[in-house]
Amino acid sequence: MPNRSDTLSNLDRISHITDVHPRKPLADNDYEDQLETASEVSLDEELTKIKILTSVPSQLRSRPNGVVDNGLKQLDNLQLERIFASILVKNNVREQRAKRAEGNFKSNFADITSKPVVHSIFDAPYFKNSEFYGFYILFWLGTGFLFLQDILHNYFHAETTIFSGPVFAIFSTGLIKIAFTDLMMYLTIYFAYFIQYLCSQGWIQWYTSGWILQSVYEGLYTVFWILFVSNSVMKDQWIGRVFLVLHLFVLLMKMHSYAFYNGYLWSILRELQFSEKYLTRLQNREAELPDGYSVEYTRKLLLSSIAFSKFELLHQSGLLEQAKEKNVLEKDSYVLCGELVKFPGNVNIKNFFNYTMYPTTVYELVYPRTKKIRWKYLFEKLCALFGVIFLMLVVAEHSIYPLVQKCNDMRTKNLSSYDKAVFFLLTLFDMIPPFMMEYLFVFHLIWDTILNAVAEVSQFADRDFYGPWWSCTDWSEYSRLWNKPVHRFLLRHVYHSSISALNVSKLWATLLTFTISSIVHELVMYTIFGRLRGYLFYFQMGQIPLVLLSRSRFMRGKKVLGNVICWFGFVSGPAIICTLYLVY
Repeated sequence: MPNRSDTLSNLDRISHITDVHPRKPLADNDYEDQLETASEVSLDEELTKIKILTSVPSQLRSRPNGVVDNGLKQLDNLQLERIFASILVKNNVREQRAKRAEGNFKSNFADITSKPVVHSIFDAPYFKNSEFYGFYILFWLGTGFLFLQDILHNYFHAETTIFSGPVFAIFSTGLIKIAFTDLMMYLTIYFAYFIQYLCSQGWIQWYTSGWILQSVYEGLYTVFWILFVSNSVMKDQWIGRVFLVLHLFVLLMKMHSYAFYNGYLWSILRELQFSEKYLTRLQNREAELPDGYSVEYTRKLLLSSIAFSKFELLHQSGLLEQAKEKNVLEKDSYVLCGELVKFPGNVNIKNFFNYTMYPTTVYELVYPRTKKIRWKYLFEKLCALFGVIFLMLVVAEHSIYPLVQKCNDMRTKNLSSYDKAVFFLLTLFDMIPPFMMEYLFVFHLIWDTILNAVAEVSQFADRDFYGPWWSCTDWSEYSRLWNKPVHRFLLRHVYHSSISALNVSKLWATLLTFTISSIVHELVMYTIFGRLRGYLFYFQMGQIPLVLLSRSRFMRGKKVLGNVICWFGFVSGPAIICTLYLVY
C-alpha cells in the first residue's frame, strides 16, 4: 500500500467534505439517528465474508512465494487495458463532478444526504400553531356534518345503511383471497435478496449475470402479477384489484432499488479491491503496466480510484465524520468493511425484511429511526384510517355508483355521437364534486394516514411523504410534492440512472420518466376497467406541455394564475378520466 503522505494527499478531500453531511440526531427527543446494524455478526465473520467475496476473481491473488500469479499475467494481457479504461472514464466523470462541488467528491447517490423530516405537514407543530389551522379543522367538521346529513336521510327515509349497499359489498368481498394474493406478491420479491446473497457468497457476479437475472425477473414479476390480478381476482372486486396493483408497483420499486443500489456498491467494492491489489503489485514490480500508462500516472489513477471508492462506501454508510479520525483512511477494504462500512454486511435476511417494512421505495444502508412507538399517535392514525375509508365508501355509494350504473346502461344503447357527447358532458359535471372529495380523501388516507402509521410501527423517523402540493404553481412542482416516496425512486432509478447508464440528455431522461409513470398509471386503469384506452396515459404525458407553459414568459410571476390552473386540473382531471373510461 502507498505511504501515509501519498494516501492522505489523495484522500484529503474525504475528510473535508462540506457540502455532504451524514445524518445527524434529530432535534426531537423522541427520535434518534441510529439504524440497528444490518449485520450483527462479529468482525471475524465480516472479514470472512469479504474474503469469500474477493476470492472469486482469483486472477488477483498472489502466490505465497511472491511470484506473480499467472492469472494476473492473463489479466494484464487480455483485460487490463479495458479495466483501466473503465477506471479512467469513471475518474474523469468524478473529477468533473468534484469541480462543480468545489473540489469535493460527489456521490452517485447523493439523495441520501437530506436531513430527515420529523413530522408530516399536518402533524407538524408549525402547522398546528399557524393562523390557518382553523381552516383545517373547519374542513373536517364541515365534511362530517355533510356526511352525517346524508347518512341520516338514507337511514330514516330509505331505511338503508352504508353497510347494506353494493359498494360496501364489493369492498368486503374476497378479503381473504386479496390478502393471500398480496402475501404471495410480497414473498416473491425476496428473489432480489437471493440474488444479492449469491453475489455476497461469490457464486455470481452482479455485473456479469446478477443484473440480467434481476432485470428479467422484474419483467416476469410485473407481467405475471398484473395478469393474475386482472383475470383471477373476482371480476367485480375492482377495489381489491386497485389495491393489489398499486402495492405491486410499490413492491417492484422496493425490489429494484434494493437490487441495483447494492449492485452499484458491488462495483465500488470491486473497484476498490482491484485498485488496492494492483497498486500493491505495482509497487512490488509484480504487475505489468497497461499500454500507454506510465508508472506515476497509473499510481495516481489508482490512488484516485481508492479515494473515491472509500469516500462512497463511507458516505453511503453515513460515516464521513469517521474519515477525519486517525488511520481510518489508510485502512484497506478488508478492514474498512469489517470495522466501519455497512456493506456488504447489510446483505442478510433481517436487513431486507426491515427495509420492506419501511414506508420508502429507495434503499439505503442507514435509515433514521425513532426510539419508541408513540401508541397514542398510532391509535389516532388508525382511527383516521377507518374514518377516511368510511367517508370514501359513503361518497362512492351515494354519488359515484349511481353514475356508474347510468354509464353502464348507456353503453347498451345505440346512441348517436351527439347524444353520447351530451351524456358525457352532463355525467362529467355530476362526477366532478364527488371525485374531488375522493381525490382529497385518497391523498389523506395514503400519504398522511397509512404511511405515517406504517412509519410509526416500524420506527421509521423520516416522515417526508408529501409537500404543500395544494400551493403548486406548475405541474413539475406538483409531481415533486404530491408523492415524495415515488418521486425519489423515479429521480434516482429512472431519471439519474438513464442519464448515467444510457448517456442521454436531461430532456430525454425527463421524457423517459414521464413515459414510465404514464404507463404505470394506465396499467392501473386497465385493472379497473379491463380495457386499454390510453386516456390516462395521454393526460399524464400532457403534463409536459403544461410544465413548459408554466415556465414561459407569459406565466412568469403569475403565481395565482398558476395555482388556479393547477387546481382546475386537480378538480376536473380525475372526473374527466373516469368519465371517458365509462362512456367511451
